[in-house]
Amino acid sequence: GFEIEVFAENLSSPRMLALGPDGIVYAAERGAKRVVRLPDRDGDGQADGVEVVVEGLESPNSLAFFKDGSLYVGEVTRVVRLSQPDASGVFQQVDVIVGDLPSGGHNTRTVLFSPDYRYLYVSVGSSCNVCDEDDPRRAAIVRYNPDGSGETVFTAGLRNAVGITFRPGTDELWATNNGRDMLGD
Repeated sequence: GFEIEVFAENLSSPRMLALGPDGIVYAAERGAKRVVRLPDRDGDGQADGVEVVVEGLESPNSLAFFKDGSLYVGEVTRVVRLSQPDASGVFQQVDVIVGDLPSGGHNTRTVLFSPDYRYLYVSVGSSCNVCDEDDPRRAAIVRYNPDGSGETVFTAGLRNAVGITFRPGTDELWATNNGRDMLGD
């Protein structure tokens, strides 16, 4: 009984999706350096179009909505908060929340809020395939307050934890850890 269909096409390297407080799907479109909204207003299971909500980002990877409706975006070296959408839904304010994440190596940055919105979690992949890291934030999940303060390494030793989520109904943070390359299929 399970089926799959194309929801949206012709996007430039979309990475992660988020369901907005407006009930619309948003996508981090890495290749186009933007975040888009993909509304399905007629309910037919396909996006009616691609609506740009912010442009000019540095390879946006992931999205997380805060309880006030602002949108946090994980980029290669920073996390930004988008707020003050206009009548068309285009965010007018872009604030850097975390501005000094390490670059190079695994450069995706996954962002996630705790279920109570008390903390922002940022996954930072390793700089190489197998190595000892100089920066303790590499190969780790780092925890911040929503304003970017209070940086704490939450867990380390995760080569590249791209997928992070909370187990529903709990405060258990779960991660997929993309392990070492070149070990065969």
